[in-house]
Amino acid sequence: MLPTTKFESFLRSWIGVVGVMAFGNTLNCFISGSSTVQRLYAGSEDQVTSLAVRLFGVWTLLAAVLRVVCAFYIHNNQIYLLTLFSFVLVFVHFMSELLIFKSAVFSVEIVSPLAISGTSVILMIIGRWFIQTQKVKRR
Repeated sequence: MLPTTKFESFLRSWIGVVGVMAFGNTLNCFISGSSTVQRLYAGSEDQVTSLAVRLFGVWTLLAAVLRVVCAFYIHNNQIYLLTLFSFVLVFVHFMSELLIFKSAVFSVEIVSPLAISGTSVILMIIGRWFIQTQKVKRR
């Protein structure tokens, strides 16, 4: 295993914390049910069904697992790119729900996932360059 730098340690921690938060969001979906997702999709509360809540919970669980695995195996290129794509997917999803479909309203509930996913995309793009550069230097 390659020695870690401060940025790599920070990135691992960031991705890991976001992954653990996603586990919490998953539990919230299955425990609190539709009230959690209705706050997120406040522009279309009538469309938030129990099925939609469970699907959102499973989607969030998948993202949580992927992110925690990436935090441990940050040098695995495939896992890294899949995790990066998961953050891009979240960002595009919530932006489209806010701006195109109007199922979400501008609130803390929608700004949080946008800020976390947007920050994560930027950090992971920088991290990819940084980790690749460190690999070349070590050779």
